[in-house]
Amino acid sequence: MTAPDVAAESTGGQAAPDPPPQDGAMKGVEATPEEQERLATGNNNGSFDCKIPPPVQKVGPRSAFHSTRVFMLVFLSGWVLQGMFLTYFVSVTTTVEKLFKVGSKTTGTLLAATEIGQICTALFLTYLAGRGHRPRWIACMMLVLAVGVIGCVVPHILYGTRLMDLDAHRAGAAPVCAINGTSSEVICDATHAQNTAARSSITAVVIPWLFICLLVVGVGQTGIATLGIPYVDDNVGSRQSPLYMAITIGTRVIGPALGFLLGALCTRVYVDPLANPEFEYTDPRWVGAWWLGMVFIAGFIVLLSALMFCFPRQIKPMPLPPPPKIKKDKGEPFFKDFFATIKRQLTNDILMWRTASSVLHLMPISGVYSYLPKYLEQAFRLPTHDANLVSGLGGILVMGLGIITSGVVILKLVPTARQVAAWTATTAAIYSAGMVVLMFVSCPEESYRALSPGGANLTCSEACHCDGAPYSPVCGQDSFTYQSPCQAGCVDSKQLDNSTWLYYNCLCVDAELHGERAFKTLERFGLDGSPLKYQSTGFAVSGECGGGACTQIYAFIAIFAAVMFVHASGEVGAVLLIIRCTDKHDKAMAMGVIQFAIGVFGNVPCPIIFGAAVDAACRLRERACGLLGGCASYDSDSLRHFYLGLSAGLMFLAFIMDMLVWSKAGRIDMNPADKTPDVTPLPTAPSDTPL
Repeated sequence: MTAPDVAAESTGGQAAPDPPPQDGAMKGVEATPEEQERLATGNNNGSFDCKIPPPVQKVGPRSAFHSTRVFMLVFLSGWVLQGMFLTYFVSVTTTVEKLFKVGSKTTGTLLAATEIGQICTALFLTYLAGRGHRPRWIACMMLVLAVGVIGCVVPHILYGTRLMDLDAHRAGAAPVCAINGTSSEVICDATHAQNTAARSSITAVVIPWLFICLLVVGVGQTGIATLGIPYVDDNVGSRQSPLYMAITIGTRVIGPALGFLLGALCTRVYVDPLANPEFEYTDPRWVGAWWLGMVFIAGFIVLLSALMFCFPRQIKPMPLPPPPKIKKDKGEPFFKDFFATIKRQLTNDILMWRTASSVLHLMPISGVYSYLPKYLEQAFRLPTHDANLVSGLGGILVMGLGIITSGVVILKLVPTARQVAAWTATTAAIYSAGMVVLMFVSCPEESYRALSPGGANLTCSEACHCDGAPYSPVCGQDSFTYQSPCQAGCVDSKQLDNSTWLYYNCLCVDAELHGERAFKTLERFGLDGSPLKYQSTGFAVSGECGGGACTQIYAFIAIFAAVMFVHASGEVGAVLLIIRCTDKHDKAMAMGVIQFAIGVFGNVPCPIIFGAAVDAACRLRERACGLLGGCASYDSDSLRHFYLGLSAGLMFLAFIMDMLVWSKAGRIDMNPADKTPDVTPLPTAPSDTPL
């Protein structure tokens, strides 16, 4: 007979002292069958002041939704879909920039909208829902999330076809040199000017609309994380909590990975699936179906929200009812305890340092992944779909593996709070050093001629008047890339196929040189014996020349994946430090404080800051009839230094905050269930302590 059974018999046979309030009960200890029966019938020997309704106790165990495992399945599925949307939108940002002619700072502002939505709701939602029916609150937030996701598809429904019609003129040859001085009129004729003005008016409507929709998405996603994790923690023992936290956070990482993979698939589908663009996805004119994945994500979120409504307020049977003070608080001012709860969080020094650390940990991670596909496209010349695949498989899935591994290690080794805090600081230091190393891993720079805002015209093409020419790169037979055939001084053009053009009589191209890429293009179309090779002026073909073979991408993936694995291994311990350094009734509120701080000081400014850093490396922006568009070309060295250097610096600040947490972590009890609760007159046998 176990100690709990002996305690049950002793309370049934003689008058026993009243048990202490619920606050003193050990989380994870379940009532015996005899105790549950007395609770259900109201026969509690005067030990309790309120009764648990019999229907809940009778129906609950027979319901499939009265199961922590079923809740984990539905909850984690919703969390995965939430993460899918965030990284899916990141994966299509380059397409959005190309379609609406905006810069990285603008798309960074759109990404920040989700965090602004979280800021507006995090504290109030976690206070209200943390004391209410959490699954129903999560279900409602899922519906709000689905509304925001569907709203992001509306711009394609309204303007998608029209935007493609505006780009119809791009299917022809790029503007060439006009010796008569009329090239500027050809480059920006009445049709082009009208199309440019129409696109600008559409962009002025779409960008604010997307911002509002992403704001709604941020409101919806607040409830999933901040309410789901405390709900899971309340329904498992504290010794099993690290494993559940690892599964929860590790599975969450699958969402961003799947988001990148979904983005890779959708960007290989043309923006209008029913139309035939007559050129391949590798063509610079290609625009992927950026909206398609959002329809899939929204549909599944609505389905999961319906299931979430079916879960009870509390899955695990509790040996004691809620404290009587809850009934007493009903007559008090509604937000009286809210401000008291906020004060408890703000005066918790460990929580505040951990909050600062969380902000600085999330900023570089969020910033890196917000523009990782674009960085891979620019630094290693990967197509959009390949860049999304590398981002998902080479980084985020590895992070999930690191999180799950760390949860198992914490479960087996049961480290102290100081040991957990020390490892979190170590991961920050390793990440910072790894980003510095990656700054020196890159591919050879593309060979450009006069590719700068002030160098639109070469001396040889001054008479061509190319100042207003759009960015249409061509590869000359001299192995140099020119920003347009007009800048290369090309007078004539010839179409080879739907996506390849030949430009000849180019005044600026050296006819004595034999670049590999240009001549291979001639051979591919059977023009190897063409007299173009023997004319006094050179020729060029559409597209960039490329910087030669480069295998540095494999080194980058290996180092990046190792760094992300190490950093992710500190995530479980960081979350446990948060929920263990606060009162158990304030766990949801503590998560809300962290979410609020990460949003205000981290994720809102982060995409904007990193977007500005990426834009700072831009050396040539697209122009159309006097209006500036997105960046056409980046300086590789500047991009590496700004992008990776900023991430390394922010993580080093996180390391300093982690050391402050480590210095105070000795006060945290990581395993409160190990202490024997004073709930029975007999001591608990050592053999009953969970391992």
